[in-house]
Amino acid sequence: MKQTLLAMLMAVSLLPVSALSSVGSDAPKEGLFVRSDETLDSIYANSTAARIMSASVTARVKYYANIFLAKKSPYVVEPLGEGENGEFNKGPLYRFDGFDCTTFVETVLALSLSSTPEQFKQTINKIRYKNGEVSYQTRNHFPSVDWIPNNTQAGFVEDITGKVGGEKTRWSQTWIEKDNWFRMKGPDFFQLSTEFGKELGKIPYLSKEDLLNNRALENRIPSGAIFHVVRPNWDLKKAIGTELDVSHEGFLIRENGVLYMVHASNGLRDGGEDYKGVKKEALREYISRVMMKSPSMAGFNILRIQAH
Repeated sequence: MKQTLLAMLMAVSLLPVSALSSVGSDAPKEGLFVRSDETLDSIYANSTAARIMSASVTARVKYYANIFLAKKSPYVVEPLGEGENGEFNKGPLYRFDGFDCTTFVETVLALSLSSTPEQFKQTINKIRYKNGEVSYQTRNHFPSVDWIPNNTQAGFVEDITGKVGGEKTRWSQTWIEKDNWFRMKGPDFFQLSTEFGKELGKIPYLSKEDLLNNRALENRIPSGAIFHVVRPNWDLKKAIGTELDVSHEGFLIRENGVLYMVHASNGLRDGGEDYKGVKKEALREYISRVMMKSPSMAGFNILRIQAH
């Protein structure tokens, strides 16, 4: 019974951000918009003093990710929305006091690809929304059919899974039923459910077994890359109306020859004993402790950030 409960907690903890939005979200805190602007100004003032702007994109990713790692920034369910004018979610367009796994990646990515607060505000919208058009329906909800292809087209990332894995590269194909997903979110989303249908999500990945048993394969992953945990045909139809193919994401950063995951975790994937927030752990340890115990967790998709 204890093992079954733990498996259920792990499954819920790995739900993508948009799927979790049907479970519940944290309302924006009073004064959050003002505090976020002040924090943004401070982040760029400090990065200018540290001369990080002239560094490589890999160094910038590490620098900005480490800011939130050092602060032990907490995990927050669906921390962002479409702003005060949002139709369905009036949460802030950006914030720095808490993240889920997706918004942590989006925030650090936008900081790393921008050099001023104003550029950051534009960049994060382009990352989170198709063509930078801010609305709930244009938000990049699903990695394989929204986030990865749209950010690839925008020139922010390149999928290098195949280059890293070569003949060991595997593929996941999963039908993402957006219509059912919107419909199960409630009556307010019925119109949106009629505007979308099924989309076949295709995503390459490196298997957990190959990464665990082949050090040379791991060594080909560049530091600063974005990872997605791939779970082909993960059946969550009863819960959210669709199968999924990705359950988690973050950054892979190499230090002293060790490849670490830096990611926003809600702690449940570690049996509920870990803190909920931004954390760092060795990739190989995560695979052994978490992924090898889950038949549905197949491997990792790898994205390289494109320097601008």
